[in-house]
Amino acid sequence: MADEVKNNGAKKPNKFKRFLKAVFVHNIGWKLLSLASAFIIWALIAGLWTIAA
Repeated sequence: MADEVKNNGAKKPNKFKRFLKAVFVHNIGWKLLSLASAFIIWALIAGLWTIAA
């Protein structure tokens, strides 16, 4: 009976919240590093195109 009361009070996170947490919380350092490196590569390519044109 006591277990039933404990389980009713706690809500399980829904799938959308779990997805957002997985995307934005886990390994945030690696994600930021990949975004920064993608920006640097893009900037280098954009710079090369302006030099060639």
